Amino acid sequence: MVKRPTIYVATLAEKAPLALILAGIEEEEVPYELVTTEKKDRIAAAFELATRSPLAVGVVIDQTRAVLHYKNLPAEKPLFEIPNETTELMKLGANAARLVKGIPFKPLKEV
Repeated sequence: MVKRPTIYVATLAEKAPLALILAGIEEEEVPYELVTTEKKDRIAAAFELATRSPLAVGVVIDQTRAVLHYKNLPAEKPLFEIPNETTELMKLGANAARLVKGIPFKPLKEV
């Protein structure tokens, strides 16, 4: 059986609002897969997932922030890093999918 190419998504905190990111990805109709990482730093973890993902995109969320990384960027420079705010997390998920699709991003408040 051949696996579908997917965006890799992980959480580093039990109560992180992961469902909002997943809803944003689903809205754009791109497949994702929940995976694990041994990395504790959210940026390092997101880069690791991006390098492992068949679609070259990794998303990680922890208790306070979420990161979207692309494998062709420098490891320490994610594409987006945002605070965990409801509407912004959905947009971050959508932007992960839009990166795969090659269409313009939804604007995010980056802090």
